[in-house]
Amino acid sequence: MQRENTLRKRLHSQETLSETISAMKSLAAHHFREARSALPSARAYRTGIDQALAAVGLHQLVRPGHTAAILLIAADLGLCGGYNSRLSCTAVEHHKTLCAQRVYCVGHRPLSAFRRAGINIDRSYNSPTSVAGLTGTLLHLSEDLLDDYLNDRFSTLTVISARFDGVGEFTPVNTRLLPVDIPDSDSSIQPSMYVAIDHLAAVAVREYLYIRLFQTALNSLASEHSARLVATESAGSWLAEKTASARRQLASIRREAATQEVLDIAATARRRNRRAERH
Repeated sequence: MQRENTLRKRLHSQETLSETISAMKSLAAHHFREARSALPSARAYRTGIDQALAAVGLHQLVRPGHTAAILLIAADLGLCGGYNSRLSCTAVEHHKTLCAQRVYCVGHRPLSAFRRAGINIDRSYNSPTSVAGLTGTLLHLSEDLLDDYLNDRFSTLTVISARFDGVGEFTPVNTRLLPVDIPDSDSSIQPSMYVAIDHLAAVAVREYLYIRLFQTALNSLASEHSARLVATESAGSWLAEKTASARRQLASIRREAATQEVLDIAATARRRNRRAERH
């Protein structure tokens, strides 16, 4: 009886956990589709900004007194395999390679890896879990980065993020974000009597920084949720096997109990028959 009660409780816990994982899987699938569908528009806008900067003729050189900074775009949520650990390891390696003096981090899970490596975090931000949450985080992040860059707190900025390679597949990549490096263009923007070319360049740089961050974060978001899809699928399959095993054990215990009851009834009937024959 005690074993049966234990199996009942275990089966109830497994079924509850299975429902939770199924809900997380559905949510991850929704956010994954949302991030992937937003990427083409982000690429098109990025192309337009690149063309505008090229037409303005903006080319920034690395300023004297080279001071490197890195930005890691990771995640706050778990159940996505080795997503955060792979990105953290890549960021630590690049920190050593670049001798970075400033570190920015989107997502709080990698912070422990930085602490173990003896790396101080200058600024950290909550990681958005959906496309709708990207705007608020990235506006704050881009303002901080641009302010620190203009105040000479760093001269180059390298972004460590995930490149989406397919469902459950991603590659940690590093991209130099600042200073701005735009390829040459044959077209040029004619001077306007309404907007100074310097003001237009400043606006374009802000838009460039934001759309680059937005596009990178979209790729990271798609990679994160695709990794979570695979992890929840594996967890769901494992739980389904465990639940089926617990149900088989429970059914076996019930059969054994029913068999024992029948045997007890038969034994009792035989004893009564013997006593009746004696009398």
